[in-house]
Amino acid sequence: MSPLVDFVKFIETYRGRDKIIRLCSYAAMFIGGNNNSPMSEKARVVSRELSACRVILRLFDDLPMLSYNLQYGSGSKEKNPCLRVCELGSNLVNQLYYPVEHIAWCADKQILNIKSGRLWLAGLILWAISLTLQAFKCLLTIAKLKKSASRLKKQSYENSEQREELRLQVHSLQRDIFSQYLLLVQSMADLLNAINWLPKGFLWAGRFGAAKSGLFGLASSLIMLLRSWYTRS
Repeated sequence: MSPLVDFVKFIETYRGRDKIIRLCSYAAMFIGGNNNSPMSEKARVVSRELSACRVILRLFDDLPMLSYNLQYGSGSKEKNPCLRVCELGSNLVNQLYYPVEHIAWCADKQILNIKSGRLWLAGLILWAISLTLQAFKCLLTIAKLKKSASRLKKQSYENSEQREELRLQVHSLQRDIFSQYLLLVQSMADLLNAINWLPKGFLWAGRFGAAKSGLFGLASSLIMLLRSWYTRS
């Protein structure tokens, strides 16, 4: 199957298309930067419109998120208590994010007669919390996978009959570890932006211009696409 056919199939899916829109939005933000040239202003318009498009698409994400959370339940299958707490916290925060964003959007469009500022701020805070929990989950998962890989390597030295099978299991774990490292970097790049867009005075809030925010978002989006390809290959 050709790369073009793979790409077309990818963007035909909702998640695939959302990733491409995200990438283009941050690329346009990076190109637009803080310059006042006509080209920069056009790029910023493209970035804003693509970002607004994603907000509208997320109007229908509540049910898929709820379905995932119900399937995960209380996380009783997860033996690591720290990982379980992070996952449950992340699920709760992600579920709360959508209605907050929906109400903020309705306020902006004057569907609801309320001010949207605090709601957008609440959404940013929820996003930052979610990213922080995701980073902790990545670190815990990496430690867990490394421990399993080390145990399997030791077994392969002691058991020559199953050495090839154990080697393949170790290889699979190493791929999972690499994927978790990618997710960690992706989450941290997004967290840089999430904190930056909070009110000034909190950590590095307000210190990055549009070009830097676009660069961080572009890096995060590229890693997101890389992870999608990596898990499919």
